[in-house]
Amino acid sequence: MQNMARKLLLREIKNLKWQRKLSTSAVFRNEDFIIRSTIPDIVVPKTRFIDRLWADSAGYKNLVALESAETKKTYTYAQVEKNTSVFATSLLKKFGLKPGDVVAVMLPNCPEFPVVAFGSFQAGCVLTTVNPIYKEFELKHQITITEPKLFITIPECHDIVSKSLKAANIQAKIVLVDNPNKPVPDGVVRYSEVAESGEADFGLLDKVERKGDDVACIPFSSGTTGLPKGVEITFDNILAGMEVMHQKENCFPHVANSDFQDILPAFLPFFHIYGLVIGLMGHLSKGCKLVTMAKFSASMYLDILKTQQTTLLYIVPPVAILLGKHPDVNETHYRSVRHIICGAAPLAGSDVEAILQKSKRPIEFNQGFGMTETTSLGTSTFKGTKNVDFNACGVPMASVQLMFADPITGKPVPVGQSGEMYIKSPTVMKGYHKNPKATEETMTKDGFFKTGDMGYFKPGAGLFITDRIKELIKVKGMQVAPAELESLLRTHPAVQDAAVIGVPHEFYGEAPKAFIIRKNGLKITEEELQDFVASKVAVYKKIEEVMFVDEIPKTASGKILRKELKKMYA
Repeated sequence: MQNMARKLLLREIKNLKWQRKLSTSAVFRNEDFIIRSTIPDIVVPKTRFIDRLWADSAGYKNLVALESAETKKTYTYAQVEKNTSVFATSLLKKFGLKPGDVVAVMLPNCPEFPVVAFGSFQAGCVLTTVNPIYKEFELKHQITITEPKLFITIPECHDIVSKSLKAANIQAKIVLVDNPNKPVPDGVVRYSEVAESGEADFGLLDKVERKGDDVACIPFSSGTTGLPKGVEITFDNILAGMEVMHQKENCFPHVANSDFQDILPAFLPFFHIYGLVIGLMGHLSKGCKLVTMAKFSASMYLDILKTQQTTLLYIVPPVAILLGKHPDVNETHYRSVRHIICGAAPLAGSDVEAILQKSKRPIEFNQGFGMTETTSLGTSTFKGTKNVDFNACGVPMASVQLMFADPITGKPVPVGQSGEMYIKSPTVMKGYHKNPKATEETMTKDGFFKTGDMGYFKPGAGLFITDRIKELIKVKGMQVAPAELESLLRTHPAVQDAAVIGVPHEFYGEAPKAFIIRKNGLKITEEELQDFVASKVAVYKKIEEVMFVDEIPKTASGKILRKELKKMYA
């Protein structure tokens, strides 16, 4: 019996050693942990961006491409194409710019924006997009890094641009998109003179040479931690992005013709990667009509949904919450809508259900994940997906690979286990502009970009983002994701919006504090909300404090600025 027991014990030890050997070897084989797209890889076309943009335009040149919701100014596709080439010619001839020179664009959403942006590409220049509400400190930071030779803006921003250029010791000509009947400051050039009048010199433009690896655009990351960083997006990144967007599984617009044209409200800022790549490039290349909004207004947005035959809605979580909870929203706002696509931040499934209940007709709700550093593309809910889990944000798009890693060791974790998400794709940036240290810190040797997002991938359901790594709240050594508590709080009938941060706690280290915007006319106490959350989550996730506020600070893409909340309230 003793010999038998000894043999069994030795066999168990041998099995354990073998299992440990397998486990250890698997850690170093990243391939075992990579999640790939289920659709074929794309081939990045060897063509100029401008030629790819207008590849299908023959059938919709006379249709309206852009219409300003505020001024009612419109551009047809023929006008956009012509003005873009005229502006590109002006960059080279009038201003003497050369391929690789930087053009800064500080404009709200308007019909002129794509003319300036795509004209810069056509001239071989590098576009850097600027938030038009930036103050001098923020603007000086961006132009010091990018050193633009030309600055296009509006009269309301002229003074701040002039001061910032002077403070940064940057010599740049200024072009104003203005009312032609009003005077302009000395030395300033009118947009209409360099884009809406004159002729394009295609002989000159056709000689512009740029390689696929050359930088086309330098948008800036949202800057939720530290100062914003310039993100180098190459021409190949953009061309790859257009191919990825046009795969049938995640291409939501139809190619326009004389009988049909998709219409969408364009409030997502064009200076942001979501609005620039998905909003403009993804839809102007299909002949859609974009109704531009210089800034988001709930009343204007809802009016567009009612008065225009809107077929596609691209939104962010705050707008999703508005559509699901605003008392004035009803089925008439959705009468022509085919798809609603949400991105930029996590959205709770309950917020999606609230929208679909109001629509009272079949609408496909799609979610996606992307970042400035991935040219806004990563995952998407594929069209026609059955039994969608609305808490997930899609599956890898074409040519996209995902991997999750332990945020401390950097070693990959098995599929389904939570970790920091890494992403590899032909749309991943070249690097951070003039910041090799930040580039090195966020890129692996085998080409994966470290997103800084915690999450996991559930086969059959998709990607789940739980939170930013640095935003996780540590309660008694346990990690609490603010996004989880926020989505729960928003399900309460008296809550319009919510944000959660971690605040110092004498006993727990940190504890969750909630900031709540009440729904109009509804009352709720701090204790009632605390009890509501406590009844639905583990004890360590309970809300320690509640503060009622009128506004929650967010980025242009809808991400909660928790750092600002901590400054303001904590």
